[in-house]
Amino acid sequence: MSNIIYNEHEEAYELPYKLWDGMTTVRFYTENEETIIKNLSDIAVKLARLDGGRNTLAAMLIDDGFYEGGNADALAKVMKLRNVYVDIDDEETVVCFETGTEDGYMEGFVHVELFGELFEITGWAD
Repeated sequence: MSNIIYNEHEEAYELPYKLWDGMTTVRFYTENEETIIKNLSDIAVKLARLDGGRNTLAAMLIDDGFYEGGNADALAKVMKLRNVYVDIDDEETVVCFETGTEDGYMEGFVHVELFGELFEITGWAD
């Protein structure tokens, strides 16, 4: 029995997943549930990379000028995660999400994509 459900409003499959010390709904934009199950190993590796990548992302936000503070460890503790989704196609599985803070040192949330092992901040989400 699978915990994967289909959300007709979002036109995506969804699965609850623990990321960054909390439960998050991860959306999957794919044609069918079988594609998710077939790629589950790769998806799990990428989501584990996201889960363990908080400090890396914090440093990137500071280095790229998205966050006005200068302490990556402190930033990593207050970062929030939202709108996590997985895009599965024939060639690659890409994890996309938004991250940011509500502490006043950041203009808004940013959109991030995880290709392979590398995070890429693609711009402001808001």
